[in-house]
Formats: sequence, structure tokens, C-alpha cells
Amino acid sequence: MKKNNSILSIIPNVLTLFRSLAAIILPIIIIYGDEIGALIATPILILAGISDYFDGFFARKYNVTSNFGKVLDPVADKLLVIGVIFALASENMFDYYYAFLPALLIVLREILVSGLRESMSSYKISLEVTHLAKWKTTIQLIACGSFLVWRSNTFFYNIEILGLISYILLWIAGIITFITGLQYIIKMMKFFNRE
Repeated sequence: MKKNNSILSIIPNVLTLFRSLAAIILPIIIIYGDEIGALIATPILILAGISDYFDGFFARKYNVTSNFGKVLDPVADKLLVIGVIFALASENMFDYYYAFLPALLIVLREILVSGLRESMSSYKISLEVTHLAKWKTTIQLIACGSFLVWRSNTFFYNIEILGLISYILLWIAGIITFITGLQYIIKMMKFFNRE
């Protein structure tokens, strides 16, 4: 029984490490693989997104949370999203100003929240991931996946409609990302106003 528990205890961390590795591999595949690279990257991104759900699920279900997982899990999500966004940008998928702005919001917010978490830890304050922030990550990954399918020029006959859907999803992700970033800033300001 102890052996099973030890195996279960490492599953969440293995899934988080897979997502971190995907964050390194995906941009390379997207940038150097052209349309085929985008096609290959799409299922990897989907698996990475699914792993984000299951690492938390297993950690809670079997009560095997670890400090390693608590630190790396949100970082892996951010690395994954930012890496794919930079790769898509390098492939000129955000040519228009109306696509650049939400992509920039996403990148800046993820860096800001990582910095806030780092600085707030010295005050023994934890910026817990909110329910909306979990949805934010999901929508970011769906938007990135939509752009990858569009980049691959596969599956869709009317590629312009997929482009429009991709832009709409990116804006939804950008707006939710901005709102969740604001929530963290407000929480931090409330703490310092109490000091």
C-alpha cells in the first residue's frame, strides 16, 4: 500500500514537469516546424492543458500536495502560455494591432503576478489561485490551440472564420487575464493598507 501511495504522490509533479518540458519544446516545434510544426504542436498543447487539470485533481484526491508542486505548477502554466504566444508572434500570427494588445496583456500579467507572488512570499502572504484564474488559463490555452490549428491550415475549409474565432478567443482570454491580474493587485493593496 505504501508503494502505491508513493507512486500516486509523484503523479502530480510528473504532470507538472511534463507541462514545463512542453513549454520549452512547443515554441521550438512551432517556430521551426512551419505548418506541420503547428499541427504537431496542437495535440501536445492539448495534452499539456489536460495535465494541468489532472495534476491538481490527483494532488487533491490523494492528498499528495507538495511545496515543489505548489511553486512549479503556476510557473509551468505561465511558461507554457508565454512560450506559445511568443512562438505564434514570431510566426506573424498577431500581425494586427487588435491581436497584439490582448497577447501583450497576457504576457505582462503573467510576469506581474509571478513577481507579486515572489515579493509577497517574504511577507508570508500567499496569493492563492482564484477560480477565475483557473478558467483564465484554460481559455488562454484554448485560444493558443485555435491559433495553432489556424497556423497549420488544416481541418478547416474556411480558414478566415477560424482566424476570427482565434482573435475572439484571444480577446476573451486577454480580458479575463486583465481582470484576474487586477484582483491580485487589489488583494496586495488591501494588505499594505492594513499595515
